[in-house]
Amino acid sequence: MATDADPFMVTDQELRVVGLLGEAWNAFLAMPTEHGDERDEFRHAIHQAQHLVLARAGARQINMPGVVV
Repeated sequence: MATDADPFMVTDQELRVVGLLGEAWNAFLAMPTEHGDERDEFRHAIHQAQHLVLARAGARQINMPGVVV
């Protein structure tokens, strides 16, 4: 997990959020299907949210003082 020594690692809180998104997916699957596309769309939305959370480690690296991109 990210520490002051290694800010590029995913933090415990970020891992928790990704895990909660996985739990949301599992809870969604437990509901009856109302529309044929909803599972694909919800899965895509969960993946997008997970990508946003996990991209934070890269953003920390880019935003460090002295880093030129």
